Amino acid sequence: MNKLDYSVSLRAKGLSSEDIKSKMKEKGFEDSEIQYYLKKSDEIFLNQSINYKGLKPKGKSKNIIKTIALVLTFILLISVLLGYAKIGILGLVILWSMVSFSTYKR
Repeated sequence: MNKLDYSVSLRAKGLSSEDIKSKMKEKGFEDSEIQYYLKKSDEIFLNQSINYKGLKPKGKSKNIIKTIALVLTFILLISVLLGYAKIGILGLVILWSMVSFSTYKR
């Protein structure tokens, strides 16, 4: 493991700067190297944590919710056409308010 990877791994363990400095001194780093590798490891670690994708869902749940909402809307529209106007219109208002709330909440 090279020096930069070592300093990044220490940063990833959650150690403070003082702890990292002491560990690097134990390994035989010079003071100028410690400052340089601390700065570089901070940049690399921050870039890795910003670009970390993790276990985020791909968005399938929203598509399922929208599909279910569309099917229920179709059923409610049919019920409006068959004469259940109050139930159908009220259902449409509630359903589309739920869809708009789930779509715009990010």
